[in-house]
Amino acid sequence: MRDLFYDFVDLLEIVFLEPLRFPEEMKDIPLARGNSIHWVFAVFAALGITTGMSLLSPPYTIGTIGFLIFGFFANVIAVRFFPFIFVIIFDYYAQGKGRNAKVAVLLSYARHSVLIFILFAPFCTILQNLGFGGRGIGLLVLIFHLLVYSLLVGRGAKYIYDLKDKDAFKFGYTALGLSILFPLLFNLYTATTILQSLAGDF
Repeated sequence: MRDLFYDFVDLLEIVFLEPLRFPEEMKDIPLARGNSIHWVFAVFAALGITTGMSLLSPPYTIGTIGFLIFGFFANVIAVRFFPFIFVIIFDYYAQGKGRNAKVAVLLSYARHSVLIFILFAPFCTILQNLGFGGRGIGLLVLIFHLLVYSLLVGRGAKYIYDLKDKDAFKFGYTALGLSILFPLLFNLYTATTILQSLAGDF
């Protein structure tokens, strides 16, 4: 259990603080190689988004429970698929710069990076306590987190593909702009809103 904890801390350090180490050292961390950790991070990210959206969408009624349940599952699916399409688009542009395809490595990094969305809930809590709320505010907070996510993945891709800073961040934001148009990806906000309406009937 102690080794698992150390692996988890080391993985977080590599992903968020030292992405330069990711391409090589991920092979030495058993936790990073498993697919289960991707699901764990997706679950935490979905919980953060769903909880944050519910905090910004009063009144809190019995329907809120249904919203949390249905919204959580919708967000798990969206968070799980979002990195895949994001990475496919990013890799396309990276290959246009003469780089070799490294979809698997970047996808692993991108799926680890979704943990940043766990901060969505505390961010929304602060806004709600300051008197801000509503779905519009939730959408703005979501866009902000998507931009931060794109920045994180772009920084990691810089080392994975050996790109210049300018190209890495440009490809990252281009991939974000194209992938967010995909209805399933936009589920990060819209699906939970629709499901909130449905949950009101329970």
